[in-house]
Amino acid sequence: MKKVFKNKNIIAAIILIVILVIIAVYASVTGDSEEEVRHVSMIVYGDDAERWENMREGAYLVCTDKNAKLSLLTMLTNDDTEEQKEIIDRELEDGTDVLIIAPCASREIKEYIDSKNLRIPVVYLETLDNASPLDVSIAVDDYMMGYELGEQMTLDESDIVTVAILSGNTDRDSVRLREEGFRAAIEGKVGKLINWSVKGYGTDRDVRTHIQREIVSEATDVIVTFDNTTTDALIDALANLNPLANLDQTGRIYAISTSNKAVYHLYNEEIMILEYPDEFSMGYLAAMYALDPKYASGRYSHNQIEYRLVRKENMYSEENQKLLFPFVD
Repeated sequence: MKKVFKNKNIIAAIILIVILVIIAVYASVTGDSEEEVRHVSMIVYGDDAERWENMREGAYLVCTDKNAKLSLLTMLTNDDTEEQKEIIDRELEDGTDVLIIAPCASREIKEYIDSKNLRIPVVYLETLDNASPLDVSIAVDDYMMGYELGEQMTLDESDIVTVAILSGNTDRDSVRLREEGFRAAIEGKVGKLINWSVKGYGTDRDVRTHIQREIVSEATDVIVTFDNTTTDALIDALANLNPLANLDQTGRIYAISTSNKAVYHLYNEEIMILEYPDEFSMGYLAAMYALDPKYASGRYSHNQIEYRLVRKENMYSEENQKLLFPFVD
């Protein structure tokens, strides 16, 4: 009789152990899954979310694979550093696990982040001239991008051409370096160089009005821009100035931009050359370095962000279609 009771006790003990193991495993699995869900805050400038769709999609692909939640946070303006700082502070207070930032002013926002001594990953979607070896910056080679645009323009145009450089948003190192590269490439190879700037002109309407005044005040053959906002402002200014004419009747445009408006006017041959960086890959790599830095530094450390010089006649090549229209089947 004692043997029967003993056997029953052993069986009961085994069943209890099995139940406890199952409970422990279940708790471990559910607990781990909750811990693995990280919040990624992608903070960008400007209020147009579509401007960032390629980058967001690239980052979202990684976040989905890494069980992270991605939030895209836009600003009301393109250049208000105080507004961007407020958004950063709000996300930190809400407990974000990762910051991916497209700074509206490279140096100022970088210094603001550094002052906080954060213990979470921070990745910049921007060239940083003052980057330390520990900073993660995902960007194209902006100087070479501008240089190659300048080289191509000098091949397309005569050596007596009048070129207007339209400067804007040069607080971003990427834009400033593109312009520096372009200027270096065309030095001594054009007839006349005119410098226009839209910095400090406030509203979009003020910027357009200023560009229109510059255009009518001095004749130019070519106008060059280096970022989305300035390119779109130029297109709008030209259209408002001469709505019944093609844009290229007022000045041939060479631009660095990823805006839908720029692609549309490339198709209409009103932009001669559009230089287009691979923003999908930028978003993908930013999220990968933020969420899995060890793998990213081993797998992608030698990767260069691609960019292309695109014309109307080659915009539908297989390679350029993938860059210009990454979500179209």
